[in-house]
Amino acid sequence: MEEFKKIKNGMTHEEAVKITGFEGTEMSSTEIGGIKTVMYSWENDDGSNMNAMFQSNKLNTKAQFGLK
Repeated sequence: MEEFKKIKNGMTHEEAVKITGFEGTEMSSTEIGGIKTVMYSWENDDGSNMNAMFQSNKLNTKAQFGLK
């Protein structure tokens, strides 16, 4: 949860990776009208996870489940 709170809208995927220490798993990727949107997921062994959506490599949405 501590890492999740540090990740802010407008950050790049690379900045999020520096905070989490992991690349995450690319869940989906689309490009419409020249805007690329990529969703990444980070999951812990206990099933808790974080998802983050980046548009043009800038975070615009994040969500978590079960983080402590």
